[in-house]
Amino acid sequence: MNKVKNFIMIILIIIFTIAVVPKEFQNDTFFTIAIGENILKNGIDNQEKLVWHDGLEFTNSRWIFDVLITLIYNIFDFLGIYIFVILMAIVQMLLYYFILNQITKNRILSFIATIITTYFISNEFAARAQIVSFIIFLLEFYCLEKLTQKNKPIYIVCLIIFPIILANIHSSVFPTYFAIYLPYIAEFVLSKFKLKSEENSKIIIDKRRVKSLLILFVLSIFLGFCTPATFAAYTDMFKAMNGISSDIIAELQPLNIFDSIYFTILVIITIAIIGFTKTKVKLTDCLYILGFGLMSLSTYRCIFFFYLISSICVFRIVNTFLECYEIKIHFNKYAKTILGIVIGLLIFIISLKNISLTLSSEYVNRTEYPVDISNYILENLNTEDMRIYNHFNCGSYLEFRGIKAFIDSRSGIFTPEFNEGCTVLEDWYAVENGQVNYKKIFEEYGITHVLVRKGSIIDNYIGYDNKWNVIYDIGTFMLYEKVN
Repeated sequence: MNKVKNFIMIILIIIFTIAVVPKEFQNDTFFTIAIGENILKNGIDNQEKLVWHDGLEFTNSRWIFDVLITLIYNIFDFLGIYIFVILMAIVQMLLYYFILNQITKNRILSFIATIITTYFISNEFAARAQIVSFIIFLLEFYCLEKLTQKNKPIYIVCLIIFPIILANIHSSVFPTYFAIYLPYIAEFVLSKFKLKSEENSKIIIDKRRVKSLLILFVLSIFLGFCTPATFAAYTDMFKAMNGISSDIIAELQPLNIFDSIYFTILVIITIAIIGFTKTKVKLTDCLYILGFGLMSLSTYRCIFFFYLISSICVFRIVNTFLECYEIKIHFNKYAKTILGIVIGLLIFIISLKNISLTLSSEYVNRTEYPVDISNYILENLNTEDMRIYNHFNCGSYLEFRGIKAFIDSRSGIFTPEFNEGCTVLEDWYAVENGQVNYKKIFEEYGITHVLVRKGSIIDNYIGYDNKWNVIYDIGTFMLYEKVN
């Protein structure tokens, strides 16, 4: 019966995960395909620029993922990418369930936690490199947890391979790989200072096997260079967080705890159990929650690391609390069966309903991306001589269609942190918000065409400028052409 129950839970997790994976693609997917096509055509060291600016350098930090997505697209079109994202999301959440179940030995708690976490992390399910890198982080966490208990070769081999894969699939998050090591290293350092847990202490400092762990940590620093991106794996994350991108891009800005209910609840649960009960908690769990919690507060992008890694630690603390106080919900056999069936059916019905709504949507939202205008440009205009001005979110789609853009969602390359003297992102933001005279910026860049969303600030300005003619006005977007 236990195997049957476990099988049913796994099936429900799979169905629920499929239900929350969005069918509509994000803008990063489009430039991913464009870059991958570029690599397949010209090689990784001889890529053509996707934007029309001269002199901008771009270090490809995820070339394997870009090529993989492009190959899937070339063979199976958008449907193939959608299925790939679903498969990766399922692997991710089943791995989360497996790790949590291994750590807590509480199948019911692990199932409930996985369903809740799947719902709140669903925005991360997209054809972006993190769909793979997050799986690597989960596997790393599990291998580290096991390695400090049993020094098996399989864990050592995995921890040697992971940084190499990560550096070539998603090197911009490479520093996070080392952050996952830090709680165990900190615990080891504290134990060397003879800071041991007293019998009545709430914080447990475990005696762990850390010799192999320390060697692997040092080795991983050098393994990160096994990529064409070289130093970019160690610097890109900090450049993006410290530059102007953090003032403009929402996911690089500080977390608003009032808009992040799950994060707030997990933190409150942790504080309540540690502060007001006699539950003993592991030092590493506290450090994971504190570390990724602070990272999330400083940058919203890091909240997904908190959901994936720190939440496991929170639920381990919850499980310890339940065991400490011997809290069990007692139902008779029939009531327990009926309750399980009701919850299972509820998840199943909600999932099927959401899947039917998702399947009715399109891969490319025509109100968000300039699909029709791109068709018009390719059929009627000379793209070689065009210098188009476009919105940040539209650039990736233009590049996907083979039209060189003014800016795209790779925000970093348009800042002086990545390209010395480059102010493209800053200039775009100033124009979009009416902070500067658009005429001066357009003249400086030699803009020949302007693609804007109807009713935007720049549309309201340029609409009364007789130096610009409307050449396309259907749907959400408008295309202007400069009068010769």
